[in-house]
Amino acid sequence: MQTNVRILVTAFEPFGGSDTNISQRVLDAIQADVAKLLLPVSFRRAPEVLNEAIGLLQPDVIIAMGQAAEGDKIRLERLAINMMDSAKGDNDGYLPDEELICPEAPLALKTTLPVKPLCADCINAGLPTMVSNSAGLYVCNRIYFEALRHTTNSLFVHIPKNMDVETAKQTINQLIKCF
Repeated sequence: MQTNVRILVTAFEPFGGSDTNISQRVLDAIQADVAKLLLPVSFRRAPEVLNEAIGLLQPDVIIAMGQAAEGDKIRLERLAINMMDSAKGDNDGYLPDEELICPEAPLALKTTLPVKPLCADCINAGLPTMVSNSAGLYVCNRIYFEALRHTTNSLFVHIPKNMDVETAKQTINQLIKCF
């Protein structure tokens, strides 16, 4: 890892009535020399918190983490979609219905980070990782879209909610080492 690269790692607070969020637990466990930021599960407030941190920290790379409802592998997301949609709402009760995030932006934004090689590095380290093509339409996607608008050197990482924290932490540390 280059010592002059500023990395911001984000996670989300609990949501949907849960007491925990795997991404927050992983963020708390990371001991690498990175800036850490806990985000609210809010379509409106989370981008404001992220933008403020980006303005202060000016990160070169953003690794945003979120909780996946299912699965047994950590997903490295390629794309953020310019849309918000939710039947269950965020922690503020907001229920977007196929709303564009930014009407003048493209339908999707793609990271310029080498997702496949990053995934291969994790797999070679024995970590359960895969490439995914979409961060969905919930607040995870909203944050990924916002991060990519600031720097295409952003990556969204979905961690299955039932994964053990140590494995997830090792995966995030492996990603951090690549920068």
